[in-house]
Amino acid sequence: MRNTLLQILEKASRTTDPCERKELLTIVIAGGGPTGVEVSGMLAELRRHVLAKDYPELKDSGGEIFLLDGTPEVLMQMSAKSRKEIHQTLTKLGVRIRLNCLVKDFNGEKVILENDETIETRSLIWTAGVIATAFDGIPSSCIGTGRRMITDQYNKVKGLDDIYAIGDTCIMEGDPGFNKGHPQLAQPAIQQGNTLGKNFRRMHEGKPLIPFRYHDKGTLAIAGRNRAVADLFPSKYHVRGFPALFIWLFVHLMGLISWRNKMKTLYNWVAAYLTRDQSLRIIVRPSEIQSNQTN
Repeated sequence: MRNTLLQILEKASRTTDPCERKELLTIVIAGGGPTGVEVSGMLAELRRHVLAKDYPELKDSGGEIFLLDGTPEVLMQMSAKSRKEIHQTLTKLGVRIRLNCLVKDFNGEKVILENDETIETRSLIWTAGVIATAFDGIPSSCIGTGRRMITDQYNKVKGLDDIYAIGDTCIMEGDPGFNKGHPQLAQPAIQQGNTLGKNFRRMHEGKPLIPFRYHDKGTLAIAGRNRAVADLFPSKYHVRGFPALFIWLFVHLMGLISWRNKMKTLYNWVAAYLTRDQSLRIIVRPSEIQSNQTN
């Protein structure tokens, strides 16, 4: 995404057509979940603090950032306080939020909405969730919403033997409070993987299986510098501002593999926080490099 956006900015700085420049600088984000909110806030701060410095010729060239979602509010899985604060934050940053709004099509030059309204843009960033891959041999009766396989509370695919699915590829039945499936986040997949691994061992040992129960540790969302919210255990504790940002940074930092990666990432984050800038401006085109090597 960084490579594509940098190439778009380079193209916008070269064109002499004001309409084309405005289209290039207009970005549409589809999906008002944590990822969509984070991308919208990042782009809004990039426009405010970096664009004028790196591309002074693009100042006052128009272009907007749209955040679209088919639900009545952004961050529907979070508390009312979090939804309200993030909505206000993004609005102050200049993001145009369109709710109860679905994308019907995108032809590379404009986004077509379900009501046939169009937004002239060359960039659509999809953050509205994913559709699972359909595997050959899996009956249609085993497939649910989003091509996700329907499983029981032990992650066993409905109607099949010795086939199991976890994470984004499954919709589990039998877990109270999650009748429509678990959220497509890392934690449900990690917890299901751990439980299924234990159950495989219990199968081998002839012991009764453990039904999966999702332990919701909370949800985090960040919309920019000191602009973050956190609903913890689940939604019992609401945190906002810099403390929520610190929790977000800590959780993501601890998820990295080695201490070397942790320290390097922490250094980059601190530098970016203090300078309001990113040092990396390299445009990488791996597909072109691979093509030239093949030829």
